[in-house]
Amino acid sequence: MTGHTEEGGHEGLSIALGVTGGIAAYKTVELVRLLTQRGITVYPIMTEWAARFVGPLTFETLTGQPVRIATPSAVETGNIEHISLIRSVDLLLIAPLTANTMAKMAHGQADNFLTTTYLAHRGKTVGCPAMNTGMLEHPATRRNMNQLRQDGVHLVLGDSGDLACGEVGAGRMAEPSVILDHLDWVLSPRLPRFEGKRVLVTAGPTREDLDPVRFLTNRSSGKMGIAIARAFRDAGAQVTLIHGPIQVPLPAMVEGFGVRSAAEMANAVLSRQMEQDVIVMAAAVADYRPRPSVHKLKKESFDGRLHLERTTDILATLGSRKPDHQILVGFAAETGSVLEHAARKIARKNLDFIFANDVSAEGLGFAGDRNRLIALNRGGVQHDLGTRDKERLGHDLVRYLASQL
Repeated sequence: MTGHTEEGGHEGLSIALGVTGGIAAYKTVELVRLLTQRGITVYPIMTEWAARFVGPLTFETLTGQPVRIATPSAVETGNIEHISLIRSVDLLLIAPLTANTMAKMAHGQADNFLTTTYLAHRGKTVGCPAMNTGMLEHPATRRNMNQLRQDGVHLVLGDSGDLACGEVGAGRMAEPSVILDHLDWVLSPRLPRFEGKRVLVTAGPTREDLDPVRFLTNRSSGKMGIAIARAFRDAGAQVTLIHGPIQVPLPAMVEGFGVRSAAEMANAVLSRQMEQDVIVMAAAVADYRPRPSVHKLKKESFDGRLHLERTTDILATLGSRKPDHQILVGFAAETGSVLEHAARKIARKNLDFIFANDVSAEGLGFAGDRNRLIALNRGGVQHDLGTRDKERLGHDLVRYLASQL
């Protein structure tokens, strides 16, 4: 395993991809495109019914690999192909996973190339169920899902929505981007320093109301904080993400809690402090808030002056009551004298680490996909994490913290 690339993938890995007979197989085409785009080698396996929904040539063209459907004999191939294949890959992914194939897997039935390959597999398996709501909720399907989970299969369920049968409900196959997020977690190596630890991360801006229709905010998109939360999750931590108003999808398997104002974020963070092993304050929290008007401010009567009052300094409050075991990490988003401001902040607020970045640099910081971070510890030792994609930078940040602890 080579870790995350700039695009957030796992270049050099290989996956056996099982496609079963459901209309959701059309989504798998996009999933394959995204997997190969990340540098992952995909070996497609289709059931005979799957080949009726999407032609095998589609997957052969996208992967550059032959599609396996019928189980060949050892006499024809010179080896037992399903065993030699599954021993050469890092993961078995089945998308879509129909109720029929799920039942076969749960009961150890091997009557095609895919189910035979599953029984021969001793590594990680991810399944993405897709079926009618009634089938998904049937007690037999629930038993089969529980059995697969007990057998170590990681199941990725989609959201409720419109189904091909015309009904609305659960049973849709998860979107390719969601499946990729789960694969990141499954394939990432755990970091012993953080595995099983409770980590709280904040992300995004806050909004401070001026009146019922206007508010003060900042340019934070939340991308850096979300990347950090995802990286801690991949390291094996139990992550809580407290975020302001953002448009970025939240990571899978992370407990998300949305807030709006600095006061709401303070309440959410401070009420959870004592439960955490690590806290990373990556949110851009407002330092001041206006005294909101009950009615819309009218230009005829408003003199243009805003009366501001300080918000709670969440980071300083955390530092003042930090338990000995807890690691407290702050951010210093500055437009000048970045390291000097960061050094003063780490001492003043009793932080263990701080990550400084110059948000005035073109193409970096707020709203962008790239950033540059410089780490400082309590002793003033600096470490430049470099300039790169925020997803990659989030994983580098977590690995840096693990190495320092």
